[in-house]
Amino acid sequence: MSEMFEYLFTPLKIKDVTFRNRVMITGHGTLMGARGIPSQQLIDYYVERAKGGVGLLVSEFATVNPTYTSVLNAFHEDYITECSKMNKAVHEHGTKIIQQIGHIGRQRLPGQRLTWAASPMPYQFYDLIGLTPKEIEVEEIHETVEAWGKAARNVRDAGFDGVEIHSLYGNYLLGGFLSPYSNKRTDEYGGSLENRMRIVYDVIDAIRRNVGDDYILGIQINGDDLTPGGLDVEDWQEVGRLIDETGKVDYITVKAGTYWTPNMVIPDMQHPLGIWVPYASGIKEVTRNAYIFAVGRINDPVFAEKVLADGHADMVALTRAHIADPEIAKKAREGRLEDIRPCVACNDGCWGMLWGGFGCIHNPAVAHEEQYGIGTLKKTDAPKKVLIVGGGPGGLKAAEIAAKRGHSVTLYEKRGRLGGQVPIAAKGAGRAELEGITRYLIQQIDKLDVDVRLDTDVSADMVLAADADAVVLATGSVPRRVSFTGIPPFDPDNPVPPGMDQDNVLTHWQLLEEEIEVGDTVLVADDGEGHWKGVSIAELLVDQGKEVIFIGPHDHMGFDLTAERRIPLLRRVMKKGLAFTPYTMIKAIDGNTVTVYNIHSRKERTFEGVDHVVLSYYNKANEDLYHALKGKIENLHRIGDCVAPRMIGDAIRDGENLARML
Repeated sequence: MSEMFEYLFTPLKIKDVTFRNRVMITGHGTLMGARGIPSQQLIDYYVERAKGGVGLLVSEFATVNPTYTSVLNAFHEDYITECSKMNKAVHEHGTKIIQQIGHIGRQRLPGQRLTWAASPMPYQFYDLIGLTPKEIEVEEIHETVEAWGKAARNVRDAGFDGVEIHSLYGNYLLGGFLSPYSNKRTDEYGGSLENRMRIVYDVIDAIRRNVGDDYILGIQINGDDLTPGGLDVEDWQEVGRLIDETGKVDYITVKAGTYWTPNMVIPDMQHPLGIWVPYASGIKEVTRNAYIFAVGRINDPVFAEKVLADGHADMVALTRAHIADPEIAKKAREGRLEDIRPCVACNDGCWGMLWGGFGCIHNPAVAHEEQYGIGTLKKTDAPKKVLIVGGGPGGLKAAEIAAKRGHSVTLYEKRGRLGGQVPIAAKGAGRAELEGITRYLIQQIDKLDVDVRLDTDVSADMVLAADADAVVLATGSVPRRVSFTGIPPFDPDNPVPPGMDQDNVLTHWQLLEEEIEVGDTVLVADDGEGHWKGVSIAELLVDQGKEVIFIGPHDHMGFDLTAERRIPLLRRVMKKGLAFTPYTMIKAIDGNTVTVYNIHSRKERTFEGVDHVVLSYYNKANEDLYHALKGKIENLHRIGDCVAPRMIGDAIRDGENLARML
């Protein structure tokens, strides 16, 4: 074991359960259940992380009664049988597993028309606007409390090592009762802290009656609501102290925020590392019986070790870090820190893709462990000479996987450095951590026998002369100077606005990569991409002291970002004075005058004294080399943006998939 980790790999014993280390994964949504029971896909996902060496895995949230159905339902008639299979599979690899249970309160699931809550406060999560919930009646509270106890008994009978109460965010039922932000009741369950905690005490007692005193019981609480009208640090310390004083709870996991602050649900790279650690430390100061578990942007084992060494917590959660690399604990224990695939907190896969499929921007195996997981990559029986053009994330991933399979790989890159567009994107405000993706891939191919040739502009003749067995084109994409979004231009007969070729009109590459100095007044034009590119450029320029005019066809900036990323972004940049002109695109540029138009009303507006215009437009595929070689090479492939401009994760998955088939 690496001598760096005195605390991280020290076992922790709670009740009669010994966790082999202090590394945990908190309960997190994957949407990989199947009609209320674990799917094989979910089991494979958990087993992969157990193989990787994690000490404690908290299973995805399970509902306690049929008023709501979710990915897992602890009341389901097949729950015990199916979860027993899952738990046995996890236990075979030395990991302990605990089930998180709860009631989601006023949140509305698809198709649901009636929800329950402490008070009739509508559920709002910015992206998901709900209906006004029913104020749960006292007899329904009693029924739900009993359901908690029965669900916990099912959890115990299914072979879980413990049960955890979910009570967070002001939207889940218990969190909604605890916080005055969401609890406006005037009966015995509202008003004073003692009354608001009554249901929490009742749930704890109901669970203990059903599972006994020798079974692990944990609870999630906040360290601060960070919400007007909610509980602050001192309030939550009192809540933690009172829960601990019961002597009935074995551990407390500390998070923060309500859905007024959705960014605190899963803090992305806009937030500092260890953002919730001070809250865990604060709860630990006032508790004596329960172990304290810390979570929140703890993304590497060195930092996790420091959290433990400094006495802030007894166990640390590296949840998204385990999504990015399920073997992070094993690699840390072996001292292989450079081989850890880092979580960059982009939230593009583990959260941003939840609605379309759980994943990770640079770990294609997530939710596909059976196909791409640990031990599935095999050496080839027929080594090939593989030529890859393009050293962006797709080309790097293809090179890594092809080399690991035993192929002879040569990688050409036009620039004098590897990484493709990722280092460019990382120069936008608040986006620096993105480079961790390509930094990891570069480290991996440095360890492999990959022939890397930089500063090489590859021609079709060069490729043909190389006589490779397989050619992979990862030539990426290039910025457009003309919008191509499907939104009708101001003049459909002349779709290229006059003046777009002026010297003071820059693409985002010219601004970020070439670092062209711009004047005091800059107009940034987004043509509909609505992701990070335009807004990170606009914020970067504001931070440089520029006067920024930001336009785009959507109704708000960051249109394509999920709420937990967009809300802190909007709050931050608006405080900086960045405004957005919606439904607007460029009609013409004449010197330092920019004429724009509203895409709906067609009404024009003019901005005078604009020193530079920066075009944050969609890219176009860099596919000329592909078409020059098509039909001339039998084993020719293209991946990533040169197929169609998409996201970093798409290029990496393309590279992985192709290299496994070569």
